[in-house]
Amino acid sequence: MNLLLHKASVISMLAGLMIASAGCSGRKNHTSQAADESIYPQEQSIDSIKEERVPVPGDSDYTFEDPEAMGEYLDSGENAMHYKGGIMNTIAECVPEYAEKLIASKYSRFIVVDKASMRVLLYDRYGHIEKEYDMACAKNYGTKHKKADSRTPEGFFSVEGIYNSTDWLYTDDDGVTSKKKGQFGPRFIRIKIPTTSQIGIHGTCSPWSIGHRTSHGCIRLTNENILELVELVEPGMPVIILPGKRDRAVNREEGYKIPYFPTAPKYAMSESEKSMNPKTKEEIAKAEEEAARLEEHLHETAPDPEHNNHEEEVRHESEEIILKDSI
Repeated sequence: MNLLLHKASVISMLAGLMIASAGCSGRKNHTSQAADESIYPQEQSIDSIKEERVPVPGDSDYTFEDPEAMGEYLDSGENAMHYKGGIMNTIAECVPEYAEKLIASKYSRFIVVDKASMRVLLYDRYGHIEKEYDMACAKNYGTKHKKADSRTPEGFFSVEGIYNSTDWLYTDDDGVTSKKKGQFGPRFIRIKIPTTSQIGIHGTCSPWSIGHRTSHGCIRLTNENILELVELVEPGMPVIILPGKRDRAVNREEGYKIPYFPTAPKYAMSESEKSMNPKTKEEIAKAEEEAARLEEHLHETAPDPEHNNHEEEVRHESEEIILKDSI
């Protein structure tokens, strides 16, 4: 009896091993396969399950069809009451690419450095002035192209960082560093510009320079004003630097057209200026050739200094002879 029970137990164990082996090998009957498929339906792609997001004005990936559509949004969109009376409509009309960036900006403010009015203006995101300060900027006109050209760059930029510049020392274009501290004032707002890391809005130890074109490229404010401004500024905030009238003239002569919008009606471009186009490369090359020929001609026709000295000596000798004869 015990022997029969032992044999039955062995047979049962072998049967279990065979079933387990069949399961591990992946073989299934049609009934179990159908059951599995009913429990685990075919997976759908995430894109087909999720509702497709449609960009709207204010999103970084939204693009207006044309300036008219942008103007309509500013006039009748969900934030129309906020934009009303601000400068955004002027920006959208004159420089729609700037307006589109500002509408999509995540920051609550933006800065405009206006060479035409010689002011730094702080706007809220809807284009209303919060603060304005008199400024000084570069002594040379036109946008910046290279190191040591003493120009303030123009265009659409952003704040890179805010620094305590109390003990900073100034190094000139020849690499000579001044020992005098305080030339940058107490704070320095560095502007993120592709071509240089040396430009910013800062204080000054020369408050009498405010209102004039006198710097090497930076924008100067009084120390009191820069301390107030830095409390309202944050890294990443948009910074727009606008050319003045003479800057625009220089830019056209050099073949550049920097976007511009007036911060007040009196700074608007005339219709005749609007019709002016930058010089082409061919026109610039031709003008440079003519200038070189003129310089060569002036050099050739310039009087010989040695010849002039000889004539002067002869004149003195003649005067001495006349004087002797008169005596």
